[in-house]
Amino acid sequence: MKDSTDSALIEVLTTLHAKTNRYLEMISSMIGYEFDMGKARQEVYDKLGTVDGLTIGQRYNLCDILSDKPQRLEVFMGMPTTARLGYVLRFIEHKRTDH
Repeated sequence: MKDSTDSALIEVLTTLHAKTNRYLEMISSMIGYEFDMGKARQEVYDKLGTVDGLTIGQRYNLCDILSDKPQRLEVFMGMPTTARLGYVLRFIEHKRTDH
């Protein structure tokens, strides 16, 4: 009887350990993603400086626009420098038509 109780306890602990490891991996991944996004937010102004044709005011506005939406920021940071101007001008134009 004790062997079956011990086996059941070991099985529960093994399952708990596996679940805990999965949760820790998930949390670690989320922290890494947030760290990467925080770093990208810090670098966005400098990256916007590589986009020829933007005024300083547009760069300020785009910092807010890109930082508000992580998906936009990820796309912007990952695209080639030559594609960035067209991408960000869409946001400026969209913002202008919203008001």
